[in-house]
Amino acid sequence: MDIGSPLKQLKRLFGHLFAASALVLGGCALAPPAERAAAAAGAPMAATAHPLATRAALAMMARGGSAVDAAIAAQMVLGLVEPQSSGLGGGTLALHWEAATGQLTSLDALAAAPAQATAGLAIDVDGSVLSAEVVRRGGRSVGVPGTLALFDTLHSRLGKLVWATLFEPAIDLAEQGFAMPRYLHDVLAAAPPGAVNAELRALYFGAGGQVLPVGTPVRHPAYADTLRQIAAQGARGWLEGGAARAIAAAAQQGAKPSLMTEADVRAYRAEPREPLCGPLLRWRVCVMGPSSYGGLAVLQMLQIVQASVGSAGHYDFDDPEFVHRFVEAGRLAQADRLRYAGDPGFVTLPLRDLLDAAYLRERAQRIAPERAMTEAPAGVFPHASVALAQEAAVPADATSQIAIVDAAGNALSVTTTINLNFGSWLTVGGFVLNNAMTNFAPAPPPGQTCANQMAPGKRPVTSMTPTIVFDERNVPVVVGGSAGGGQIVDYVAASLIEMLAAGRSPAQALSRGHVSSAVAGTVQLEQGTGAQALAAALQAKGHRVSVTEMKSGLAFLKREGALWVGAADPRRDGSAAALAR
Repeated sequence: MDIGSPLKQLKRLFGHLFAASALVLGGCALAPPAERAAAAAGAPMAATAHPLATRAALAMMARGGSAVDAAIAAQMVLGLVEPQSSGLGGGTLALHWEAATGQLTSLDALAAAPAQATAGLAIDVDGSVLSAEVVRRGGRSVGVPGTLALFDTLHSRLGKLVWATLFEPAIDLAEQGFAMPRYLHDVLAAAPPGAVNAELRALYFGAGGQVLPVGTPVRHPAYADTLRQIAAQGARGWLEGGAARAIAAAAQQGAKPSLMTEADVRAYRAEPREPLCGPLLRWRVCVMGPSSYGGLAVLQMLQIVQASVGSAGHYDFDDPEFVHRFVEAGRLAQADRLRYAGDPGFVTLPLRDLLDAAYLRERAQRIAPERAMTEAPAGVFPHASVALAQEAAVPADATSQIAIVDAAGNALSVTTTINLNFGSWLTVGGFVLNNAMTNFAPAPPPGQTCANQMAPGKRPVTSMTPTIVFDERNVPVVVGGSAGGGQIVDYVAASLIEMLAAGRSPAQALSRGHVSSAVAGTVQLEQGTGAQALAAALQAKGHRVSVTEMKSGLAFLKREGALWVGAADPRRDGSAAALAR
């Protein structure tokens, strides 16, 4: 069978859906980026990190499935075509709007520390200190996976299609083959020598030891077999039937084995979290609450920026004066989250204080138009527990984003990850295990505490921030989020400002050059974009500037009048599409 042609492949798999939109496949991103689809309100629409995942989502909704059904099908395909970014071995956050009830719910299924966790990733069971490089990858870095638990929980309440149906597109692709994506190829080509294990090498490398060229047919029967088991047995049945034991055993590899047990894997549950909401002009922006610090930081940034620009409302990322205010707002938000953000099951966060309008106006007053702050201190709340600020995370370009609106008007934003690209570099059952334990702060000195320090069963903080925005009628108008490590906060905040305050389409917003203050003491500007032109003006205000590659992974849908329009990040392989009506 010829699977070298992406067009034939998509027609074979998804039939009449082929005509729904323009495509990106095999690494051939449309340039310049354009709206991938437009649909009348009420027509299902999806944006994901790969066109085959987008097609799987639409295929489910064509069969009467819900946004949740569509997201499950999309995630199973992403685990095949974007295994470096997300999958069954990782963690996931979801924000869901149910149109019929007006209920906004969120679920936290981030990878969790095992029950035998030590005080920090670099602290061994005997109390000795390990090298960070030794535990950054391999078994000790693996957290208890949560992605499947999240989708199982969502499907039990909001799914419409039979569970097994949702796995059909990914099983078919894994067995019949898919074209090697550009993004997967590039990540593998840049992998450190010796990092790629034998299973991954057999899948993605040729006889000469080079990564298979973009577009080369790839088949993955081991992943197909795993999905078939989950489809037939259900999530719990699969884990109880031996998968939990296999996952725990696979994590015993590397320089230091995992402390995770089969019991940890079987006991994992997705946790409901209270969504956070805040204003941007006339809209209400709703995000995940902690363990995500991303949502908190986005809401703080938006309100600080709005207070700083004042009633004139000048929102222009070509203007260095506005960008200065944006990055200063980011520095202030980062300071707060570094001190206070943690798993709410273990720490009490002063969320009401951190999002108080008067407090954020006071924070905005710290921004001097002519000069960068010498330091951006965290806010002080007398009744909050005193804790050390953790170190800022190293930015990474892993993670996947899914945004869906179904025919009933339900909206779902899912951000899903195995942390760094290829996580721990360990595999089991055809999928990759995460290295999420690197997201915890280092163990604090004796007698001191840190909100994000490691503890048994605890979930590390994350920048991931699935987002849904509502208008004055409480109707969703924007659905989406981003991949991209610590810079996710800046990517999402800037995209919302572009789409809402500046009135741009998703494609216009997502193709803009990035600006970020996620790296402490540095303003990052995306190389090869118009953002580079801001360097001199920002340096003149005292900012330290770095011009660098910034691999985001945005996906957004936006309601414009009677239409939904959408786009996926042109820096990666994603696509947005609508179901033809």
